[in-house]
Parts: sequence; C-alpha cells; structure tokens
Amino acid sequence: MRPRLLLLAALLAAVPVAAATPPAAGAPSGPIVELPVFEVSDSRVLPPPEEWRYAEIPGFEILSRLSERETRRFVADFLLLQQVIEIIMPGLTRGQVAVPTALILCGRGRGFDEFLPVRDRAERFAMNSLFLQNPERAAIVVDFALQELRFSDAETVESDPYRSFYIEYFRHLIRRQLAAPPPAWFEEGLVQLFGAIDFSRETITFGQIGDGFGAEKLGDFNQVLSRKALVPLGEMLRTEGPRQRTRYWKAQCYAFVHLCLYGNNRKYQKPFLQFVTRLGNEPLSEQLFKECFNRTYRQMALEIRSHCEFTVYNATRFQAKKGEALPAPPPVELRSAADADVGRIKGEVLRLGGHGDSARNALIAPYVRGERDPRLLAALGLDELEAGRRDRARRFLEAAAQAGAVRARAHVELARLRLEEARQRPGATDGRLSEAQVTAVLTPLFTALKQPPPLAAAYGLIAETWMQSVVAPQAEHLAVVIEGLNRFPRDLALLQQAALLAQRRGFPTEAKAMAERGVKLAREPADRERFQLLRASLDAPATAPAPAAAPAPARDSFLDGLTTLERPVAPPPPPPTERK
Repeated sequence: MRPRLLLLAALLAAVPVAAATPPAAGAPSGPIVELPVFEVSDSRVLPPPEEWRYAEIPGFEILSRLSERETRRFVADFLLLQQVIEIIMPGLTRGQVAVPTALILCGRGRGFDEFLPVRDRAERFAMNSLFLQNPERAAIVVDFALQELRFSDAETVESDPYRSFYIEYFRHLIRRQLAAPPPAWFEEGLVQLFGAIDFSRETITFGQIGDGFGAEKLGDFNQVLSRKALVPLGEMLRTEGPRQRTRYWKAQCYAFVHLCLYGNNRKYQKPFLQFVTRLGNEPLSEQLFKECFNRTYRQMALEIRSHCEFTVYNATRFQAKKGEALPAPPPVELRSAADADVGRIKGEVLRLGGHGDSARNALIAPYVRGERDPRLLAALGLDELEAGRRDRARRFLEAAAQAGAVRARAHVELARLRLEEARQRPGATDGRLSEAQVTAVLTPLFTALKQPPPLAAAYGLIAETWMQSVVAPQAEHLAVVIEGLNRFPRDLALLQQAALLAQRRGFPTEAKAMAERGVKLAREPADRERFQLLRASLDAPATAPAPAAAPAPARDSFLDGLTTLERPVAPPPPPPTERK
C-alpha cells in the first residue's frame, strides 16, 4: 500500500534521471566474439534506411518524423512541462529508468499505424497516441498527422496531439511510481485531469474546466458526457476496468476524480483518499464505498451528473511574480538519426506493441548494413532471447558486454546464460561451480550493479551463483546479497534465495532473520509456509556435528541496520578464510 500512498502524497502536493549513453571510445578488450551471420537472399526482406530526427534528453530518446521546427517546438514544450510538474508535484519526474523512454513522433503518412497493437486496430481513427511498456522500458507514440478523432460516423472532434501526449506522459509517471498499475478508473481519472493542464512560463492552471473564458476545451468531461447516460458506478470502479475503455468511460472517471478533488468545495477529498487507501487492502464493494463517502453508488452517480451539468469547483492557479518566470528550456541537439538508433528504438517499440517479426526486421536491418553500436547489440541479444534463440542471444550479449554496453538487463541475462552453461558442465566436484565459472558469472552481474537502475534479478543470480560455488562465500559476499534485500525489501523471491544461501553456506543468524522477515511479509499461504519451514529447520537441534563455521556477527541480524558494502574490485572468489 505504501507506493499508493506516495502517489497520493504527490497528488496532494499538487492541490495547494540520467539517460544511458554509449561508452566512450576504447571499449574493454577481451576475447573475440563471433557474431551471428544473417544471409539476406531477397532484398525486399531488408527494410531500407529511414530518415528520422533524433534528440536525447535525460531519461528520454526522441525519434521524430516531424519537421525540424515542429520537433524543436515539441521538445521545448516537453522540457517546460517537466519544470511545471516539478512545481506542482515535486519529485514525480525524478527517478532512474533502465532504458531511456522512447518518444516517437509520427508525421505524414501511416507511420503511426505500424506501431498500433492488433487489439487497437478497430479504434485506429479514435486515437492519436499510444503508451506501451514492459518491466524494463516504456514508449509513447504520438500521431501528429491525424486531423480529427472519429468515434462514430456522427461524432468527431479535433485531434490534439499535445494533450494526448500529456495524458500518456502522466500515465508513464504514475506507473513508474508503482509496482503494479493502480485501479483503472483511478489512473484514468488522474491522467485525464493532468492532461488538461494549461501552462506557460508565467502561469500554471490545474484542474480547470473550459479555457477560463467561458469557452469549451477539448476533452472536458462535462461536454463529453452531455446528454449521455452514465456507466453504472460499480462497473466504472472495477479494478481492471472495462474491456473496451470508451471515450465516455474515460470522461466519467475524469468527472469522478475531479468532483472528489476539486468539486463542492472539496468536501469529498478526504473520503476519496480514504477510499483509495482502503482499496489497497480490501476488495471493492458498495459497502466499502458507502463507509467512505456516506453515499450509495446511485447517490454518487447523481452527484457526478450534477457536477457535469453545474460544475462548481476550485481550480489551482500559479502566477509567477514579475521577473520570476520559469527559465526558457535549454537548447537540445537535434540531428539526423543514425541507422542504429532508428533500428534499435523502432525495433524495441514494435516488440512492445506485439509486432515480433517487424521488430526483428527493424533491429536486424542496421546490423546487416554494418552497424555495431553497443546498444544495438544489446537490443538484438535481448530480442533473440525473447524469441527463444538462446545461442544467438548469447553471442550478441557477449559482444555487447565486451563493447561496454550500458544496459543492466543485458548484463544480467548474459550472466544467466553463463550460469546455465556452467550448471550443465560444472568445473568442480559434486556438481559445484569452479572458481573460474563463478568469476565468469559474477563479472557481468557486478557490471550490472554499477548501471542504473538496480535490478533485483542481479542480486538473485549472485545468490544462486554463490550457492553452487565450490568456494564458500565470505561475509562480504553475503553483504552484496543483503544490499539487494535493503534495496528490494518486499521482493519475496530474492528474500528466499538469500535465506537459502545463508542457511546452506554457514550464516544461520542471517538465515533465521530472513526467514522471520519472510513470514511477516508473505501474504500468500504457500509463501508463508515456505518461510515457516525454513525457520523451523533453523530452530531444530542438529542431529549430527555441524561443520566448523565462523562465529556470528556481533549484531543479531542484518535487519538491525543496513549493511555497508565494500565491493571487491574484481569479482573472483577469494580462498576461504575465517570470518572475524
């Protein structure tokens, strides 16, 4: 529930990241990696090079088919928007990303169509933006060519690509704060509210309906829902949302959130926050709703209808003092996109949209034409891995690591492939990994730990590797895994791996502390039972003399405080020594 509360805190604040870059020349030397060879027998298979404009700003890469003037206008507006968000919601834009978020600006032609997921093709002319994501990266695609949005033969509205981008950008920021998406109605209501923000260097207006001078504004819920029956409130509030998220459902979510936060002299703001907080621990029901709002679904639906017809609210407005306007956004370098950049970004975004074959073609094309950019090699390796071609993935990832690619997941997946190979051919007795094999696996994992953001999978693989090592880990090696627990305190899979490592390799005090923590954190009975069994095994009296083990640390457990970590410069395991 804590992430949701953080999000709400950011929202209440509204009411009163460095990008990964290619390494410098002089990549680390190493064995020559034989890369896969692609034979193209038909020239029509290979897409021709495409002309795009490219810009990079902290946390984002921009590919644009717009004119230079329009691209610069978009970038300046986006940079100003980030300043505005920092004023009304401090900290919301901050944070590391594994891979810079892709912003793709589509111009003339049917460029937007190729990114459209199959599930959305029926709604093609009712949408001009996409938000796509997986656990590692995200992308926003905006169609600047579409002139109007057509919802039916009788209903069309002017297309506003900037407002659509604001909506998807705020969706990206909200998702980035949470381990899992919030209730669909909550997210949609917030992004519609944020998408209506009006700003300049001198003024910021938030929560306003209309243009402030009596005229309508695109997307206002009172106009969309005019003379339109409301969705039953119980249906609107379903956690997963409706299968088809229509324009009217979105507008009703917007109306409900706006009413609760800004309507009726903000009388529903406190009940709203209570309702969202309780949803983190309780299933949705009308009784829960009534306990928070003192209204039934039907009564609140009447309030929403009244809010649409007679919108009374308190918007928030910031006005800069004379001479204290927001600074003009800095100039950004805009250049013709390199073939490797186009193929890499387009390929990964196409993969996010479910276009596997098109994604692979986009990624392979610049490679076949001779591009060997480390980021392209890493993307190719991960794409081959997702397609199940592990041998080809291994060669690309080896080459990317040797070239110094800055992409933590690529190094983690390379380590995973090396560990799989080492398990099949263990180099020590009793099926354990030799020192050389442990070093080979740990090397890319330690590289990953030095790259943003930290990945729980890296710490989990470190624990797995030490568990199978012929050389027993020392306290400083367990400290690396404990660092992962401090960074990911609610990751039960990592906690279990760490507890088993501590149990099997001679750290009973730490193992017991981890097992007890797992019992407290686990929500699922099966997870709780595993930690209980582990704790019981540590409490049981030994039936045979235990092997000599170093004394326990002075503190009772790692939970007494953060473990300071002095990571070895090189990851090879040292010979066993007595713990102090």
